[in-house]
Amino acid sequence: QWNDGSNTLCVRPGTVVVYQRNNVTNDVLYREGINCLVMPSAELSRGRGGPRCMSMPAWREAI
Repeated sequence: QWNDGSNTLCVRPGTVVVYQRNNVTNDVLYREGINCLVMPSAELSRGRGGPRCMSMPAWREAI
């Protein structure tokens, strides 16, 4: 869990929240033109999860 490079949160097209410590994953995302909002790993791990795991929808459009 602590090195889970796939635990990212997309906040809008082309922008994701990522762990600071996932250098390899973050480098690949940067090369592909993705804007990475990098969070200190120590802060995210306090919640025992990553950006995606610790999120919930604030609002959702009706389908």
